[in-house]
Amino acid sequence: MDQQPYNVQVNINQPDQQQYQQQPYQQQYQQQPYQQQYQQPAQQPPAQALRTDYSLGKLILLSIVTFGIYSLVFQYQLIRDINITAASDGKKTTGLFVMILLSIITFGIYGIVWQIMFIMRVENENKRRNTGVSFGIMDWVIFSLLLSWTIICPFIFMSKQIKAFNAINASYNMYG
Repeated sequence: MDQQPYNVQVNINQPDQQQYQQQPYQQQYQQQPYQQQYQQPAQQPPAQALRTDYSLGKLILLSIVTFGIYSLVFQYQLIRDINITAASDGKKTTGLFVMILLSIITFGIYGIVWQIMFIMRVENENKRRNTGVSFGIMDWVIFSLLLSWTIICPFIFMSKQIKAFNAINASYNMYG
């Protein structure tokens, strides 16, 4: 038997067109250009806007006039605001009444722990929203613990906290 060699020509530069043809349903879902693929969806502003006009002067004046009652109302408003703006973190800051009650039961220890957790939550939300306002747990340690004897430093801390809340709320009002 005489065997003939096979003469096969393979063109490596041209792939088999039939193998690489897309099916009609695949053509509909081709990858979008980079700019379209990674655009952020337009977010709707919230239905109810949060306050962005908190001020230290108003807090001090109304706290004096109301014999400290306004400071509780103010703290309640801040708790409500952080629970709304930072809802995506899956946490919920304990209400004012529960915090006061547990602080009495634990001789003030729960109040300190609550304050630290509250400030850390505000700090995290502030960073997440990239507001550019410098505020965090170290401000509390420095201005409210270490330098509280100077009388003015706790007010500096409150001023920084109010500035952070105004920035977070403004971001929430704009972007949701």
